[in-house]
Amino acid sequence: MGRAAARRCCRALLLALCLATGVAAAAAPLPAPAHGQRILFLNAYDYGRAGVESYTRTYVAAMTAAGLASEDIMVEHLNLNTQGDPALRNEMRDLLLLRYTQMMGRKVDLIVAMQQPALDYLVSDLAPLARGVPVLAINTSGKALPAGSPAVIWQQKANVDFPGTLAQAMALFPDTRTIVMAVGASEADQVLKRSMQQAAQAWRGKVAMQYLDGLTLAQMRAAVAQLPADTVLVVSNVNRDAAGAIATPVQFAGELARLANVPAFGMYNANVGKGILGGSILHIERAAQQVAQMSLALLAGKAPAAPGALLPPAHPVPMYDWEQLQRWDADISRLPPHALFVNRPPELWHEHRAAVLAVGAVFIVMAGLLSALLLQRRRLRRAESEARESEQRFRILVEHAPEAIVVYDLDLDRFIDANSSAQRMLGMSRAELLAKGPFDLYSAEQPDGLPLGLMVEEHLRRAMLGEPIHVERHVRRADGSVFPCEVRLVKLPMEGRRLVRSGIVDISERKHSEQELLGYRDHLEELVQQRTAALSVAVTEAESANRAKSVFLANMSHELRTPLNSVIGFSQMMADSSSMFEEEKHNLAIINRAGHHLLTLINDILELSKIEAGRMQLQAGPVDLNGLLDEVLEMVRMRSGSQGIALRLERSNVPPLVRLDGAKLRQVLLNLLSNALKFIEQGSVTLSLACQPAGDDGQVALAFAVRDTGSGIAEQDLERIFEPFVQADSAVAQAGTGLGLTISREFARLMGGDLRVESTLGEGSIFHFDLRAPLVLRPAAAPLAPGRVARLPPAQRGRTVLLVDDDENCRKLLAGLMAPLGFLLQEAAGGTQAQALLAMQRYDLVLSDWRMPDMDGLALTRWLRRQAGLAQPRLVIMTASAFEEEKQEALAAGADGFLRKPIEQEHLFAMLEQQLGLRFQRAAAQVPGMQGAPAAAFDFQQALDQLGAAERQALLESVQALDLRRSAIVLAGVATRWPQLAAHVAAMLEQHEYQQLCAALAPCADLPAMDATLRQRADA
Repeated sequence: MGRAAARRCCRALLLALCLATGVAAAAAPLPAPAHGQRILFLNAYDYGRAGVESYTRTYVAAMTAAGLASEDIMVEHLNLNTQGDPALRNEMRDLLLLRYTQMMGRKVDLIVAMQQPALDYLVSDLAPLARGVPVLAINTSGKALPAGSPAVIWQQKANVDFPGTLAQAMALFPDTRTIVMAVGASEADQVLKRSMQQAAQAWRGKVAMQYLDGLTLAQMRAAVAQLPADTVLVVSNVNRDAAGAIATPVQFAGELARLANVPAFGMYNANVGKGILGGSILHIERAAQQVAQMSLALLAGKAPAAPGALLPPAHPVPMYDWEQLQRWDADISRLPPHALFVNRPPELWHEHRAAVLAVGAVFIVMAGLLSALLLQRRRLRRAESEARESEQRFRILVEHAPEAIVVYDLDLDRFIDANSSAQRMLGMSRAELLAKGPFDLYSAEQPDGLPLGLMVEEHLRRAMLGEPIHVERHVRRADGSVFPCEVRLVKLPMEGRRLVRSGIVDISERKHSEQELLGYRDHLEELVQQRTAALSVAVTEAESANRAKSVFLANMSHELRTPLNSVIGFSQMMADSSSMFEEEKHNLAIINRAGHHLLTLINDILELSKIEAGRMQLQAGPVDLNGLLDEVLEMVRMRSGSQGIALRLERSNVPPLVRLDGAKLRQVLLNLLSNALKFIEQGSVTLSLACQPAGDDGQVALAFAVRDTGSGIAEQDLERIFEPFVQADSAVAQAGTGLGLTISREFARLMGGDLRVESTLGEGSIFHFDLRAPLVLRPAAAPLAPGRVARLPPAQRGRTVLLVDDDENCRKLLAGLMAPLGFLLQEAAGGTQAQALLAMQRYDLVLSDWRMPDMDGLALTRWLRRQAGLAQPRLVIMTASAFEEEKQEALAAGADGFLRKPIEQEHLFAMLEQQLGLRFQRAAAQVPGMQGAPAAAFDFQQALDQLGAAERQALLESVQALDLRRSAIVLAGVATRWPQLAAHVAAMLEQHEYQQLCAALAPCADLPAMDATLRQRADA
């Protein structure tokens, strides 16, 4: 019962708190307007109308209460219901425009137009006032505004609830047979009549509807006074009768209600209590408060809705005159539960609400106190019972605790309590324990080595200060045996006594386990040291193996590329001779092609080694993705056309330029397309690129994919194909080194992506990878390719060059290339011989090999740079190694340049121009499709006819296979006899005009048929 009473008290307090919160929320102040803001309130009618005056008065009071000055709220009564003279309307317009324009200092910040006539007059005659000023039009018809009206206008339709009033009237008086509607003949009255007629549609066939708009005021009074008993009167607005006589709606409605001998229902709360029974009433004051809220929001810059939108109307409330309800014997239980009543006799609750609340509060408080007393008594009894149970539980817990517990009294200097665990652990009875103290339990030797007396006194002192003590001690049993234990000392809070509780735990087994663990730890540390030493040896061996591999690759690069330098260089130089037979030149071309093929294999292996060693670096620059895609497709299009395979390109949202390593991207795409064409017999190969913005940092996400409809890849081979020197199980796959996909995946990872494959046997494969690249705003100018070196101007001849190389073939190759151009050459077979020559003679340039037996190129470079008394020529290091870091090492040693073997002629000539400041005279190659037509004497097709069948076929095959190295070898042989033809073909290769070149090389009968897409692209 006490708890129930307490709960009731809490509920009452919670209800009061909620009511107070609701009242505070309802009374929340309106947002304060800015100082000096003005409002123009345009009233359609004249003074003296009770409803209009109440609306205006409430609105002004709400705005002044919100902080607006009363002189800043200008109310204008336009008298539009009686103002029919156009001259007077024009004078009123001129007066209002003069009064409220900005020139007079009275420009307003908000216009409120009440009733439809006021809005029409504002739009038609006072439009300059509303220009740029928000307008609230209330109690309007809600119709669309005419064209050219101010845009910032919100309308609120007049919400006269005829359906609700009729429904409540029929509920109160169900025997009604006729409903009489008192309505006027003015335009505004007729708008209300149409609303009445629409509401009466629900009662068609049930009651008869009669309207009085065709009568005069006097006829309306007479008709209302003679209504039959089964009739209900609904009084609407009567502003003007059928004869044009003007009436005041509120006063006339009250007059009709007093004349009527039937119940009269109205529309506004101003009529209720003045003869009108009631109805679904528009509460004028509440409506005015709502419009005031919207006005303050507009003044604060917060629009209630989009300009031109209809605002929600004010909600009507059921309101009735209590005396009229009693007069007509109406059953109020049929009214809505939230109905309001006026003239209702006061009740006890209404008259003495404060006293009733006070008395109720006293009773609630007394009931609460009584409940609290009963509850407290019940709690006291329960506390006594719980105390006894707690004491019993405490004794049980202490007695059955696993640790030994003794209580020591410092004043008595002995134990005053002990549990059974202490008796068993120490081998003493309770009486024996209570006769002893701490000094009787501890042995003389303790783990900390302190004197026993000093240790016990210090621990007791700290425990009495409130500090918990946790120590390890040696305790002696009654039989004299000593065992290790943990002792916890805690002060017991008992008034007037100094008591310390001691908890003793035997830790003999734990100590034994710790000793075993310590032994295991020592053994484990020994094992870890052994494993660490073994791992260190393994790491050292791995590092040695890695260094050995690097040394091996460097040596192999040098040993393989050095003879290739002679093979490729001499074969190309011999091809320039005019004294050789055609068959000999053909054999030289075979040697040159074989050398380039070996160089390609070596470069692939070294490329992979650089990737594994982490030496590969990106060379990022502006890349035209559209051009790169077209170029890659053109490079494989001839091969796909010869195989009858459709080649497609799909791209979307490709930006003009991005920054990435175009060479590596081109190599990846070429490898993927070449692999796709290798493993497909029919169908299609599709290269796709999808681009999307990647964040706000100016980057773009690139999704590349190569799809084919070939035979597919087995699931067990999907990962193996990316391993070095591994190929899928196919007869076609045996061509090549098996490094293409490995290098492609590593390049993709180096660029920030990862190459992946999806494939199903018999359905084809998809190789795809994603990259992110920054956008480039301006394109970079493409460098022009130099022409072939022909001669050196006479003024620049005679430069002295020292060739230092232990390989005689390399020296002969360089001498054969440079001597005909006018260089004075001397040779040295090693670094020591070069030292002697440099000490005796001045040279313009030294070309030195890196690896030589007696003194290598770096040692020679360092020696030369240290000789301050010797002339310092330009010095270039040559090497057959392919590692990039060796170039930096050579430049750091003092070299001016760096050349890789096999030495390409153009690289050699470009180095000579850079180091010696020379300018070779070159044979300018004419590029088809560019400005400047070829010489008139040169006929390309006629020149091609001079080629032998073997050379022509070899050149055609190399172009169809897109083997540019092989094409260069063939062209080297052609250039010895027809240099202009070779230059023309080389220019076409540089412009990727593969189809035009193949069409010119192959007879029409032998040229493979191209599909429509290829033919259109070739024509383009």
